[in-house]
Amino acid sequence: YSFCTLLDTSSGMQQVYTVTQAIAAFERDEYERRCQKAAARGEPEPGLVKASEEEHVKLYAGGGGVLPAINKMDKEGLGTLKACRRLALSSNAIDKIGPGLSLIPNLEILSLSRNKIKKLENLDLPNLKQLWLSYNFIDRLSGLDKLPSLEALYLSNNLIDKWGEIEKLHSLKNLTDLLLINNKIHTDIDKGTDETRAEYRLQLLLRLPQLTKIDGEPVQPEEREAAEERKTAGMM
Repeated sequence: YSFCTLLDTSSGMQQVYTVTQAIAAFERDEYERRCQKAAARGEPEPGLVKASEEEHVKLYAGGGGVLPAINKMDKEGLGTLKACRRLALSSNAIDKIGPGLSLIPNLEILSLSRNKIKKLENLDLPNLKQLWLSYNFIDRLSGLDKLPSLEALYLSNNLIDKWGEIEKLHSLKNLTDLLLINNKIHTDIDKGTDETRAEYRLQLLLRLPQLTKIDGEPVQPEEREAAEERKTAGMM
């Protein structure tokens, strides 16, 4: 049978594939995977998989994930994931973050990397600790202010080109891990030399002094000292 709901075959409109449909595929595929694993170990057949009871729900397309790609985050599907703490929606065709994420009360890790997202919205997630958004089309960082528990934000390979956008992250007091490589604010400064790389990291620390890791590498004491000296001197 087809996983897709075809809007209009005559007009060539895009097929819609929702979270609800992906959940059904995830339940089936995960059950089959667990059955194979149990058989290999000589263990009894496991019970049916219910996404509503799973803490880690994997709805990514390709690479052994769910196919075809999700392009609609429907509230009905997201609202069923009551036990979910880690939700993988990476490598899909999502261009709009739907409003249903707030219906997942205990969500701590959300992956939306490798989609088509341009705008950050509907992210009212008080318990979220990690947000993965690399390889999208994001150029503005408004819309993250309702993530008070956020510790890690991964935004590599987007379109961020203004330092004012980084300053919007200042209200995220728990944010300590930031990934920004291959955004314009990174490539404009870091030209591959030790000096330019140090200046790029310094600019981030001046704006977000709470960071302990930048682009996967720990912040060193001497970097923090240099940022403090620059700040004391009133230089950016």
